[in-house]
Amino acid sequence: MSKMSELSQVLDDLIACGEKMIQTANAIKECFSDEAETEPAKTEKPAKKEAKAPEPETPSYSKEDVRAILAAKANEAGGQFKAQVKAIVKKYADGGSLTNVPAESYSDLVKEVEGLKDA
Repeated sequence: MSKMSELSQVLDDLIACGEKMIQTANAIKECFSDEAETEPAKTEKPAKKEAKAPEPETPSYSKEDVRAILAAKANEAGGQFKAQVKAIVKKYADGGSLTNVPAESYSDLVKEVEGLKDA
């Protein structure tokens, strides 16, 4: 195996490891957020019929989370989504890079990137 193909394999393994770490961290976060939401509900009085259902919370992402998600999607399927990911980032950023995307747009950006599917 040549050095370049060996390096490529190591980088692919590193990316896969990072993606798995993000999935694990999100799963742990969901476990704790589910517990925090269900415990107070037990002590609360029943809600009136007139009360509206609470709107689902949009997840908050750090720049590092978004960067990892974008990198994972761009490298998925042999880089098939790379151009689409760049176009979506450009749509949300003034300068065309993640640095220029406002933090309040991270969840919308991630939602749109995660919506990319094989054509």
